[in-house]
Amino acid sequence: MDSTRIKKLAKIAGFDLCGVCSPQVDQKAQKQFFGWIESGYHGDMNWIAKEPDRRSDPSKILPEVKSIIMLGLNYNQPVSEDRPSECGEVSRYAFGRDYHKVISGLTKKLIRSIVEEFEPDESPTFRWFVDFGPFFERTYTEQAGLGFIGKNGMLINREFGSFVFLAEILTDLNLEPDQRDPISHGQCGSCRACIEACPTEAIISPRKIDSRKCISYLTIERPDNIEPELAEKMGNWLFGCDICQTVCPHNKDKPVTNCDDLKSPKGVGQFIRLDLIDQLETREQFLELTAGTPLTRPRLEGLKRNAEIVRQNQRRTQK
Repeated sequence: MDSTRIKKLAKIAGFDLCGVCSPQVDQKAQKQFFGWIESGYHGDMNWIAKEPDRRSDPSKILPEVKSIIMLGLNYNQPVSEDRPSECGEVSRYAFGRDYHKVISGLTKKLIRSIVEEFEPDESPTFRWFVDFGPFFERTYTEQAGLGFIGKNGMLINREFGSFVFLAEILTDLNLEPDQRDPISHGQCGSCRACIEACPTEAIISPRKIDSRKCISYLTIERPDNIEPELAEKMGNWLFGCDICQTVCPHNKDKPVTNCDDLKSPKGVGQFIRLDLIDQLETREQFLELTAGTPLTRPRLEGLKRNAEIVRQNQRRTQK
């Protein structure tokens, strides 16, 4: 089986992007990651700092790995600029079903279709992840020719911009790797739109993010109270944040997703009424609203905390 066939099967499975790269360790990315961890920029996300060598070396995940299949799924969709009062805003990626569930299904479908092309005793080996495994997914996606990493740390693709979910398959198949996109370096040029637009100044330098200041981290991963000076800068963001992507020129006029499961009717949508969150008192009520979506992550306490911050910010702007 060759890389071309893999890409055709990936499209059939439902992915928008597919590229192949070698499992060679990226020494530069490894050094940057270790320095990022040592600086404490990962905050309370301790799982990121766990087993850093395994995260940066695919052979420690699958010793017989020969190729990495990188996959992308567009999640862009229309957003309303008319923000209703007394509502909190949700990041674009969380409008619909939990992307982990959606992409897991597509990845399993792709692997089954690959396996079907082999005799039973020749079946290749696979290990796959969707954002939950120890893996340099953006680094290897860049190596697979699917884009470049922008100053906001996001993978930016020519066709879809940065509103793209990533997944990866490690395999012992010996596939022809793709060439890195020749525009993969310096494509942000002198643009500083994302850096200047970030309310909390979380982008401390190009491609270096202090997660402890990032609104997405604060609203989703932060386990306890948020400092007032940061809370005041969260604006209307109830879950996640899209500011650094929304202002990026590479995201202008990009196509919307074809994946219905990622769209608003399958989840909570762009806005949630704050009084609706106030009424949640039990875990069962919380899950009735959020089950099957990414919004289960901050738990009931975190979502209520975020709602109160949004309410206070709205009152402040109305004065």
